[in-house]
Amino acid sequence: MSKNNDFHGKLRRFFAMTAITLANFVSVTHTLADESDERWNGIKQAVFGDREIIENANVISIQAPYRAHDAALVPITLSAMIEQNHDHYIKELYLIVENNPTPLAGTFHFNPNHGWESIETRVRINEYTNVRAVAETSDGQLYMTKAYVKAAGGCSAPALSDQEAALARLGKMKLRLDEIITAGQPSLAQILVSHPNNSGMQFDQVSRNYIPAYFVHKIGVSFNDEEVFTLDTNFSLSEDPSVHFTFAPKEDGVISVYALDTKNNRYENSWPVTVATPES
Repeated sequence: MSKNNDFHGKLRRFFAMTAITLANFVSVTHTLADESDERWNGIKQAVFGDREIIENANVISIQAPYRAHDAALVPITLSAMIEQNHDHYIKELYLIVENNPTPLAGTFHFNPNHGWESIETRVRINEYTNVRAVAETSDGQLYMTKAYVKAAGGCSAPALSDQEAALARLGKMKLRLDEIITAGQPSLAQILVSHPNNSGMQFDQVSRNYIPAYFVHKIGVSFNDEEVFTLDTNFSLSEDPSVHFTFAPKEDGVISVYALDTKNNRYENSWPVTVATPES
């Protein structure tokens, strides 16, 4: 056999193998896409029934790392992209981590009097997944946006602190506010709740048993006894749940927070808020 024929034979085998590899890649990609569509369709039906969901990043946006540094502490920011008023506002916001054991990570319920603009929290992510935000506006329409996050193992990752230390500070809260809060203008606040938020999937290396699920399932924030928002959630939120949010107080007052966990414990705290008058 001539060198030329040998070369062309190798070239044909190379292209044949490349074609097979590409075909397998396309097949796997299609399979994963089909599985993702099937998963989302099941979640959509369970949460929203047959209601139409419009994919529109001009109503709600999501920011998430494409590759998370820590799957147990993945920051997610959700922002309202529409101007909100009493006639038209986002009344509920659903955060869905598609491939988590419990996909619906949280549902926020808003009061239009406080003019929220953004919400940020930290979630656990169990495997590579779409993270979806679905906004329900006051007229009953549903709008969605999504981001893909590469992270795995977040739901079974060991706790950052040991259980004794976590339980010793159980339910303690912190509030962080902007240094200057101007009346009627959106201001940034952060609530932190000390809680292990155990998922039930974490393994105790000492006892050689799984740590039972034990987590915060509801957080509520009010200002001068008027609700700012409530959050229905589960272990998808990271250890020591944290929520950044915007609100627009019109006068001095008191911000109050409560949290409920799966052992029927209620934790609460309040802080005074001083509001500056806008410069004329």
